[in-house]
Amino acid sequence: MLFKKTIFPHLVCIVLSALLVYLLGYPLRVDRILLTYFSLIFFAHFTPGKFIFGFLFILAAIYFPTSYYYGSPNVAVISALLETNLDESSEYFSQLPPLLLVAPIFLILVFIFTFTKLQFPKINNKYFILFALAVCLYKPVKILCKSNANLPPTFVIDNFKYPFFEFFTDLYTSIKIYTTEKQEQLEQIKYANTIPINSVSPKHKTYVIMIGESVRKDYMSAYGFKYDNTPFANHNASLIWDGLIAPAPNTQSSIPHFISQSVFIDDKKVTTQINNNIISIANAAGFETYWLSNQGRLGKMEITVPRIAAYSKHSFYTKKGEYNGKNSRGKHDTLLLPELDTILSTEQTRPRLIVMHLIGSHPHFCKRLEFDVQFNLNNKNISCYVSSIKETDDLIKATIESLQKHHEDYALVYFSDHGLAHTDNYQDLRHNASYQNSYQVPLIFFDSNRTQQQRINRTISGFQFVYLLSHWLGIELDVKHDYMQNELMDISEQNDIKIKDWQSNELYQFDNLKKDPNPY
Repeated sequence: MLFKKTIFPHLVCIVLSALLVYLLGYPLRVDRILLTYFSLIFFAHFTPGKFIFGFLFILAAIYFPTSYYYGSPNVAVISALLETNLDESSEYFSQLPPLLLVAPIFLILVFIFTFTKLQFPKINNKYFILFALAVCLYKPVKILCKSNANLPPTFVIDNFKYPFFEFFTDLYTSIKIYTTEKQEQLEQIKYANTIPINSVSPKHKTYVIMIGESVRKDYMSAYGFKYDNTPFANHNASLIWDGLIAPAPNTQSSIPHFISQSVFIDDKKVTTQINNNIISIANAAGFETYWLSNQGRLGKMEITVPRIAAYSKHSFYTKKGEYNGKNSRGKHDTLLLPELDTILSTEQTRPRLIVMHLIGSHPHFCKRLEFDVQFNLNNKNISCYVSSIKETDDLIKATIESLQKHHEDYALVYFSDHGLAHTDNYQDLRHNASYQNSYQVPLIFFDSNRTQQQRINRTISGFQFVYLLSHWLGIELDVKHDYMQNELMDISEQNDIKIKDWQSNELYQFDNLKKDPNPY
C-alpha cells in the first residue's frame, strides 16, 4: 500500500521527467530531470496543473519525430516549419520510420491516461522545497562564481535548465533570429554586386556550375568508393579535387556561403553578403546568366538560395511554388536537360553562366531515382543513395554531351552542398552537424580543352568559394584571397578550417568534429 500511494507516484514523475527531456531534444542532465520532477510533484496534484502539464507533455510527444532527427528548437527547424507546404509535410512524414509515426500516438494516449488517472504526490515539506530551489539556482550560481566577466542580463534565464522553459525560449529566439536574418536578406537583394571587378577574360564561351545535393565524397568511386557509381567522372574529369569542406551541413546554410561572399566577425561568426554572389558578379562582368533548378521555388516564403537565384537574367524551375512534395514526384534532375538544350540552341555573343541546382541525393533516396536501383549493398536506403549518385554522374555526362552537340567551348564544375552522416545503425543517412563527413564533399571540374586528368589532394574551405568560381570564370575581382590570386593548381592547403552548423552563424573547428566512416 505504501508503495502504491507514496513511492510509485514519485517513480512515475521521475520517469516522466526523463522522458520529457528526451522528447524535446535536450541532453539528459540531472538538473533538467530534477526541475521537471519538482514541478510535477509541486503542481500536478492541482486540477489546473494536471491540465497544463498534460497539454505540454502531449506537445512534447508531437514534437518528438522532429527532435529525434533535428534536436531542440533551432533556426533550421523554424525555417523548415515556416517554409514548408502541405506537400512537403506529407513527404517529410513519409520518410519517418513507422515507429516514429506510431510513438507520438502511443505517448499521447499514455499521457492522457497518466494525467487523468494518476494521483500525483503532494509536497509540503519546507526543506524539500528549499532543496528544489537550490537545484534551480545551482547552475547559474556556479557559473557566476567562476566568471570574472560582465555577464549579460539574460544570464540566469540562459542557464535555467527547465525543459519547458528552454523549449519555448528556444522557439522564440529561433523565430526572432529567422525573421531578422530574412529581413536582412530581403534588404540585401535590393542591391547589386559591390565587389570591384578589375578585368574580365573568360577562356570559354559557356560555363556550367552544377550544384549537387547531399553527396559525401566517400560514396563516390571518383574518391575511392568500391562501387563504380561515377564512371563518367572517373574517366572524363579534367580535375578531381579531394579536400573541399562545405561551409555548413544543410542546403540553406551551405550554398549561400559557397556562392556568395562570406563576412567574418572576429573570426567567431560568419554571415553572407548575398548581393555579392556568383550570379551578380557574372552579371556585372557582362555574362548572360541562367539558373535552372530542380529544387523548387517557395513563392512568398522563398529561402536564401532562390533569392540568390533571382539575380539571374533567366530562371527555370521544374517545380513552381513548392519544393519537394508529392506534386513533384516524377520530376527528376533530367528535366533540366531540355531547358539546357534550349539555351544552348540560342545564339549568344556574350559568355554564358548556367547554374544547375539538382535535387540529387536528397533524402528520401529511393524517391530520387528515375531508374531502377543499380547497386545492391544489402540495404535498401544505402543502395538507393549509391544509385542516386550514379544518376547524377549520368546527368553530368548528358549535360556535357549537350554542350558538345552544340559545339560549345565549355567548362563545368560539380560540387555538392553538403554531405550526410549515418543513422539507424548504418541503415540510413541524414543531416547531422556533428560529423566531419557531413562537410566533406566532391569538387570535380570538366573542360572542353582537357588533355590529361589531374588530381589534387588538398584541404580547402567552402567559405569565399565565390572567389574561386569568379577566377574560374575569368573574372578578376579586387580582393586579396588565395582563391583569387592563384590558379587552381597553385591553391595551397588550408589549415585551421572552420565550419558553421545549421543553428547559428557561429564558427566551429572542423577538426574537432567526430568521424563517421563509410562501412560499405
